[in-house]
Amino acid sequence: THAITSALFGVLRPGDNFLSITGKPYESLEEVIGLRGNGNGSLIDFGISYDEISLKSDGNIDFKALGKALNIPRKLIFIQRSCGYTWRPSLNIEIIKEICNLCHNKQPDCICFVDNCYGEFVENKEPTAVGADLIAGSLIKNIGGTIVPTGGYIAGKFDLVDKACCRLTA
Repeated sequence: THAITSALFGVLRPGDNFLSITGKPYESLEEVIGLRGNGNGSLIDFGISYDEISLKSDGNIDFKALGKALNIPRKLIFIQRSCGYTWRPSLNIEIIKEICNLCHNKQPDCICFVDNCYGEFVENKEPTAVGADLIAGSLIKNIGGTIVPTGGYIAGKFDLVDKACCRLTA
């Protein structure tokens, strides 16, 4: 969650809008966004607006709704790869590629951000190989098996990773 938060606060600025296309994020991110809690220090508190698209009833991405939502300028598209704590299919690399292609075709400067937690090393490619601009996740649980002492990672385009790092460190 800390890596994801650093990435979001690093690249988003007051007046920006970001869109979750995998429905409501898991609980720890609700307070980061400002959907729950007192909102102090949240993205919404910093003047960043948030929208979300629910998944279809079968748990898959609603591409029609996404296409329509991209008629409004978006700074960042938030994609939660794993099912998290819900009963839905996790997103495979081909679906992520399709999402990124649609987003970049309609809004070339929009950042496709993938919460890649639990998605590491499960396919031959990672999201950055198919169009994701920025990813974050954990190498302390599951597949990572504590291979990194701090657990979280951020990867992607240099300028975006640098912005996240500037948010994390002073």
